[in-house]
Amino acid sequence: MPAWRVQTYLGEDVWRSYFKFAFDRNPWDRQVSWYFYKTKSKSSPLLFDDFLASKKHAYVNNYELYTINSDLAVDFVGRYERLETDFAKVLEFIGVRQSIALPRINVSTVRERDYRDYYSPRTKAIVADWYAPEIAMFGHRF
Repeated sequence: MPAWRVQTYLGEDVWRSYFKFAFDRNPWDRQVSWYFYKTKSKSSPLLFDDFLASKKHAYVNNYELYTINSDLAVDFVGRYERLETDFAKVLEFIGVRQSIALPRINVSTVRERDYRDYYSPRTKAIVADWYAPEIAMFGHRF
């Protein structure tokens, strides 16, 4: 649910009183993961380049989950690449003194290569364009 909607439902006082956090993933890595998730049950899946040709089907808008009017709306954004470490920071901030193991769900068994290997210069640029605000906000690198 987008941050603006949560804020609307909760009201300003409750919204401000909560510690709000989200996790963001490098958008180039996320797109490869999304591609495999969306094509895993297809007998003849689209090629990655063809998948990215349709923003309607390929685009994943996580940015609206933690921003309102392009401003960061949460107190902390962890990085998927540092999930365990950043989740431990969240637990510490909210006063949980024990370590909690995160479950691993939807782990791809198909993807064998580094995400960079799936890209052409054209598709690399498509993803950079689609996710320019979050790339700028978090300094993601290809």
